[in-house]
Amino acid sequence: VAQAALVVCISHFARSQVMLFSDPAHWHKLRIVHCGVTPARYATTHADGQGAKLLFVGRLSPVKGLRVLFEAFEIARATTPDLTLTVIGDGADRAWVDQHAARIGGISVLGYRSQEEVAQALAQSDVLVLPSFAEGVPVALMEAMVSARPVIATRVGGVAELVEDGISGRLVAPGDAQTLAAAMIQLGSDAQLRRKMGSAGRAKVCADFDIDKEAQWLKMLFEGTASDNLRPSSEADRTS
Repeated sequence: VAQAALVVCISHFARSQVMLFSDPAHWHKLRIVHCGVTPARYATTHADGQGAKLLFVGRLSPVKGLRVLFEAFEIARATTPDLTLTVIGDGADRAWVDQHAARIGGISVLGYRSQEEVAQALAQSDVLVLPSFAEGVPVALMEAMVSARPVIATRVGGVAELVEDGISGRLVAPGDAQTLAAAMIQLGSDAQLRRKMGSAGRAKVCADFDIDKEAQWLKMLFEGTASDNLRPSSEADRTS
């Protein structure tokens, strides 16, 4: 940090972690540029059907909280049997995931899918669930929100900078299967709430996590034309 002219952080949380290990004299160099998505790539229509379709997208590894996800799903299905869960991703936990998906029932494991295929899966789903133990600001959540899908995620890392609990989805404590199951039941049984949260989520991503806007902000930082703000909250702020 001392040797750099500019240090780019993806969230306030990430910036705070760099602050821990750098001299306060250099904190002004730490600027926030979000990761982002292209909103036009994602459909916002909702497929009508019986039950609620939950989706997980991520690496199949312990840090993603898959054991908690499956425990919560099993609890939720006991009272909401029309819930289904689709798992997209691959990794070290694949054998465990396949085994327990077969035991629990209602779970489809698709393995790795391309970005385009993930967008298609989101269009056919109702809620994205990401119960990670650690995260930055996950692009999977951005993809779901810009698809006008509510999300259920854990309050870790920079997630709360993207997802507002009760507005664009639900935030739960990491490792808490009971609360995660309750959130699944709540969103799984209320289509009107899903649409309301989905609309709020899309608005948030379009305002603050549009990759073209973030690229323009990064360009301004490189050129030295950015304001003194750590990061503007909208495109209007960038050009003021």
